[in-house]
Amino acid sequence: MANPNAVYAQRHYETALDLFDQGQYDKALAQIEKAIQKAPENPDYYSTKGVFLHRMNDPIRAIEAYQVALQVAPDHCFSHYNLGLIYMRQNKILQAISEWEAVIKIKPHDVDAIFNIAVALSHLSKSKQSIPFYEKVLKLQPEHVQAHQNLGVIFRDEGDYARAKYHLNRLKELDSTYIEVVESEIIKCEEQEFLSKLAEQKQSFDEQQLEDHGDLSVALMAIIEEDFDKANKHVTEFLKSNPDDVQAQTILGQAQAGLSRTSDAIATFMRIVSEHPENVDALFHLGNIFLGLGELEKALDYFSRVHRLSAEYPIINENIASIKAKLSINDDDE
Repeated sequence: MANPNAVYAQRHYETALDLFDQGQYDKALAQIEKAIQKAPENPDYYSTKGVFLHRMNDPIRAIEAYQVALQVAPDHCFSHYNLGLIYMRQNKILQAISEWEAVIKIKPHDVDAIFNIAVALSHLSKSKQSIPFYEKVLKLQPEHVQAHQNLGVIFRDEGDYARAKYHLNRLKELDSTYIEVVESEIIKCEEQEFLSKLAEQKQSFDEQQLEDHGDLSVALMAIIEEDFDKANKHVTEFLKSNPDDVQAQTILGQAQAGLSRTSDAIATFMRIVSEHPENVDALFHLGNIFLGLGELEKALDYFSRVHRLSAEYPIINENIASIKAKLSINDDDE
């Protein structure tokens, strides 16, 4: 024979849910209290009270309700999870993490709790520590859009551009609304990769070499530091006495592009290519400029020329694949 108190408690509980859905919050709370009185050992009733109070913008009493639920049932995942949400909103980040850790101890594959821990760690400026949690999310749910987006940003900020581009490309594949933003971010990653390449070249110079190169070395380091005004000034000075120096012309084009003097940059790189048709750096920069302008077919042409001359050129395969995919999408839309 069914426990009459449990039966009455369930009726009060169901009535409470109906009343809350109708916006009769006080009556709903009164009914859930009656359910608790009839079945004080049921943690779901306390947690439901917590939900009501949370949605009524009464977080203090909601916390109390969830805590009572956990006194009744310490492994009540729902209460741990929702406590985490409240603590996170109150900027009690460590307490939020503690609650979500309690969830994954009970349910190791709870994607939402794992993801929330990763986000909380990022809020604590512990982005590196958040990476394993995002990766666990993707292991469990490979198409988790937000995890790909957040990892793309983290790896970009960490200077790991190859991994950043992987996650940004996955984000673009999974959600078309991100295409324009993601493509812009990928271009930035590619620019930073190229600057990293220049930084490696800079480290290979010794102090004497830097002194010997004068304005050119200063311009090169200014490009690396993204001080395009300074780079333009010094490389222009250098070119006065060395007008045929290809490296200087390349730095000039980069400075012009960095200063949004796009037409000048195109003219500079095209002049290099006309005199040195196999100069892959100039071809690559032209590809990047036209990609930024949205002229995909021109960009593809220049990147393809780079690939034919130097198949191992950094990120060239990724650029070509990305543009071909974009052109294919455009063809399908027509």
